[in-house]
Amino acid sequence: MKSIAPYGAYDHVRCEECGYESFRSPAAAIAAHLYENDTDYCDDLTVASTHEDLILWHHRNAVEFLRSRYPSGNAAVLDVGCFNGFFVKKLLSLGFDAHGIDFNTRAVAYGQKALGLGPRVSSLSVDQCIARGKRFDVITLFEVLEHVPAVRPFLENVLKLLKDDGVIIISTPNNNMCWRPPLDYPPHHLSRFTIASLNACLSGLGMKSLYAAEQMSTYELVRHYLGTFFRAKDRSSLRGGEFKCERITTGLRRGMNRLRGTANLLLTPVDKGLHRLGIRYISQIIVAGR
Repeated sequence: MKSIAPYGAYDHVRCEECGYESFRSPAAAIAAHLYENDTDYCDDLTVASTHEDLILWHHRNAVEFLRSRYPSGNAAVLDVGCFNGFFVKKLLSLGFDAHGIDFNTRAVAYGQKALGLGPRVSSLSVDQCIARGKRFDVITLFEVLEHVPAVRPFLENVLKLLKDDGVIIISTPNNNMCWRPPLDYPPHHLSRFTIASLNACLSGLGMKSLYAAEQMSTYELVRHYLGTFFRAKDRSSLRGGEFKCERITTGLRRGMNRLRGTANLLLTPVDKGLHRLGIRYISQIIVAGR
């Protein structure tokens, strides 16, 4: 690992071989209150008109893979870091036996009540799930690993919940993205991954890659970039400052959510062309099995 310029109190190191980056600090830890009380994460609970508004590129890729592997939906799925359980609800609608855990008790409570998920989502820890003895056909980790201070021990623990013939689906921001948004820095993100680094990590844990893909979304790029102009940089938020003029930005965000599907469809030729040129934004996904 090569040391590069520190970021505040965080040491910053990079693997030149696989492109993995880590921000290290003695004080680095996952604190539930940071997310429960963060304005962006709180807003996400109410800005989305339906759970479908929170379904992104990596979720759609995961659904496509799951429906091809388990066409009858006969699979038990655990979504680790499920937020309010929107993906759990999506999978339930497709016939899967889906459950989710997240340490954000506010988001979990919202999902239990507003999304009607009840005990299917909870604030159980991975260790508590292991103690209960239930194992799953599929474990999903969408945009979770980048928040974790110690990635390998965390993944080792998560894999204890996976059946011997099960698969794990992981998505993270792509370290090779063409523009880096303010959210991709500590304390929000503590690691940056490439497909190569995710594959190396999983291989070291006895897993074999079954599928991998990198996203190029002009829509998300423009949306995230323009969003920086609506944020108050002097206020606290894990994603780069609270939104100014909340009533206006909430309306804009809801409108953008509704436009996402149509905009991505219209921009497909542009995205494919940029992808061929090696341009990426923002996510990536990898599926692995034993």
